[in-house]
Amino acid sequence: MKKLLIGLLVLLLTLSLAGCGAKEKAEEKAGEALAEKILKDAGVDADIDGDKVVTKGEDGQELTISAGEWPSSDLAKSIPEFKGGKVASVMEADDSLLIMIENTSYEDFTTYLEEIKGTFTEETYEMNTGTSMMYSAGNGEGIGVMLTYEKDEGFSITVSQTDLEEK
Repeated sequence: MKKLLIGLLVLLLTLSLAGCGAKEKAEEKAGEALAEKILKDAGVDADIDGDKVVTKGEDGQELTISAGEWPSSDLAKSIPEFKGGKVASVMEADDSLLIMIENTSYEDFTTYLEEIKGTFTEETYEMNTGTSMMYSAGNGEGIGVMLTYEKDEGFSITVSQTDLEEK
């Protein structure tokens, strides 16, 4: 958890450096190198490239944190791409994926939800409070999805690979 928080802080630092139009490429690279050194000193193996941070755990598993683009991993391909709104952030590991979407409408969310419901039909759970919605289900192929919508705040998509042998 500590490494994840450090990774998030580094991402914010990197995004703030990359977001400033007045910064030169050399200054950006220097900022990335400094952030990588801070992480290395904290015991975290990280590679920073623009708005993308890749950390490696002691077990060799990678965690990628990025922003702005729909992910392209195999796990991301198990769900339809959301076309409305803006991809605010993505956190991706081998067996899990979190996509944060902002600037989206309720109508875009419900359209996407219906598309998800067409594929993810097992062990469903749905909740609607009027200002927030949640849907979670599996697809029968070892992949689970959870959509969480908060009115005027955007929504998140969580995708996880479950162990088929546990069933």
